[in-house]
Amino acid sequence: MKLTLLLLSVIGLFSQPSRAGKVQAEPKVVVIYGDSITAGAQLPPGELPHLWVLQVEAKSKGTLHTVNEGKGGRPTDSLPEFDEMLKRQPKADLLVIALGGNDARDTSGKCVSNALKNLKAMITRARKTYGGKLPILLVGPTNIRKDALGPSKPIADQREANLVALNAAYAELAKTENCAFISLHGVLPKAGLGIDGVHPDAAGHDKITKVMLPAIARAAGVTRD
Repeated sequence: MKLTLLLLSVIGLFSQPSRAGKVQAEPKVVVIYGDSITAGAQLPPGELPHLWVLQVEAKSKGTLHTVNEGKGGRPTDSLPEFDEMLKRQPKADLLVIALGGNDARDTSGKCVSNALKNLKAMITRARKTYGGKLPILLVGPTNIRKDALGPSKPIADQREANLVALNAAYAELAKTENCAFISLHGVLPKAGLGIDGVHPDAAGHDKITKVMLPAIARAAGVTRD
């Protein structure tokens, strides 16, 4: 009888809910396919903890696991790389596509139409891989600091105009493709873009985190306290 009671007590310990009254769920896997701002370009090694992708996971209280698929210089015209990423990442509860900053250098007049075509292809391929109900978050590209630009300074006005147009187009695409959308245009302060007019410093990544954390949590279906 005593042995039976002891076994029941042990089983009871392992079946108890967490202190919050709920069983802790596995973190949602968030795959982030982006460019140099996702990759953390221009951040000194000592400031890498400020990278917004890392901060989103760290501040999610165990509800999100971010997978950084950022690469410097990547435009939306990177479908072969996107296909390789799909093969490399076997699981995704949410896909974040954060591209467009490099597309904005295209002054041919086809910047927006080309970007939309590429994003549509990515959305289709991702849902074919992960399932038709895969949540996807489209991220409108950040603003730039025109006076601090390097080689692209002569086309600063056109580049900025393209960034504004891309954000508006992404918002509409999100509606038609049943995706979530968040804009990062206007999030970065001028002071945080002094490196080269494009890549944010640590404080800039902090600003991005404040916008991206709630947006990713909503898109992933995570409830934040």
